Amino acid sequence: MAKKGVKCSAEEHAKHRRDSMREAPEVLASNKRLNTPLAETSGLDMSDVRGRRVVRPTITPSVRLKPHIGVIMADAYTVIAEEFRQLREKVERGQELSPSETRKFVQMADTMAKLAREEREQEKKTDPAQMSDEDLIMMMDDAVATLERGD
Repeated sequence: MAKKGVKCSAEEHAKHRRDSMREAPEVLASNKRLNTPLAETSGLDMSDVRGRRVVRPTITPSVRLKPHIGVIMADAYTVIAEEFRQLREKVERGQELSPSETRKFVQMADTMAKLAREEREQEKKTDPAQMSDEDLIMMMDDAVATLERGD
């Protein structure tokens, strides 16, 4: 058994605690004396435990609708157009663009090209003139089923 204040392994510490509980059963792990005999559990009562009860908060779910892709793309075009306008006004006043502003311009131009490609892809998916006959028939069947259900 290790002396008090001397570090020992976890196994030795557990053995020491077990032996001390055998010698003095009225002293529990919390070193708080109890007036009742030692029980199978730690012997702590709810009145011995300090703290507060944790009550689960009631969760009220909320529903958020996804914005339509067209709305997101229109917003992106608006932001890019405003940034282009500010950079154009700076150049028209005779000022040079800084390297960071030039990088910003290039990034926005690339983003604008990506948006245009995405817009064309979305148009192919939703424009009846661009859709294949099979897709049109499938959409028409879905529309008929929806109208029959009354949704």
